[in-house]
Amino acid sequence: MSVLSKTGRTIVLASALLLGSHIALGADLKIGPNGEALAVGVSSELAAKLPDALKTGGTLKIATDPSSPPYTYYQADGQTLIGSDIDVGNAIAAKLGLKAEWAAVKFPGIIAAIEAKRFDTALTGMGDTPTREKQLDFVDYSTDGNAIVVPKENPLGIKKIGDLCGKHVAVLQGSVMQGLVEKQNNSCTDKIDIQVFQDINQALLQVRTKRADATMYQYGVAAYVIKTSPDAAGLEVLAFEQYGTGYNAMPFRKEDTALRDAVQGALVEMKSDGSYEKILTAWGMQANGLDKITVNDGLRYNQPSN
Repeated sequence: MSVLSKTGRTIVLASALLLGSHIALGADLKIGPNGEALAVGVSSELAAKLPDALKTGGTLKIATDPSSPPYTYYQADGQTLIGSDIDVGNAIAAKLGLKAEWAAVKFPGIIAAIEAKRFDTALTGMGDTPTREKQLDFVDYSTDGNAIVVPKENPLGIKKIGDLCGKHVAVLQGSVMQGLVEKQNNSCTDKIDIQVFQDINQALLQVRTKRADATMYQYGVAAYVIKTSPDAAGLEVLAFEQYGTGYNAMPFRKEDTALRDAVQGALVEMKSDGSYEKILTAWGMQANGLDKITVNDGLRYNQPSN
């Protein structure tokens, strides 16, 4: 996420919020694409450590950008949120004795929205990076790598990130992928034409319509979209190398240490009681799981970001 001026933040925030919010109750958790039942017990010890405002309101307000299946996306009705991040957030809220209230927000506006106190946190495949840790704290809950996406049969023969030099490359604004491409561009004699978009689907469209030669996105998301969406049938994800592997993490305001620590504790208990693994397994993402739930560990992978 780039550091914007106050005016710029206001504009991004105003344009980022999308219609609709969704509330999930701990009593009726369903996980995975097939809606398997999951029981999550409340931790009275963790619930007691929550800020008074959350205890009173009983709602954990979570932002997400529903454009990244299988992390977070809409069901066929275009209204119901689904995905592994949605399931993780609902389970965390249930563990803390709260309701999860979801709101759809464009990715570039999420950090500004949290800083403006419109949301308590976010689950949207956001990376924990050293740059972002200057603004917010992060609870790390899974990992993923990033891969290059090209037209099917890879007509330009792109093999590695260095092959993007001199090419037209579409990226998601404020993402780790944008940081990776910009970092590579610093080493290019023939510079990359970097095209920045607020929605990954717009970036994928540029490649599909041959207005861009490639894009980069999280490997798991790209592979899922290409496999399941007819609109992406003309694309190919280059699986032989991934870049910028790092954490997916939940952001929190620096002053919200009690909530941050309660969420970390909820994830630790979810690992212990098996609900964490059940959620990832339901989505075929068990390889993305963590052995240890960390806070502000972005330097371990040191991903670039704006």
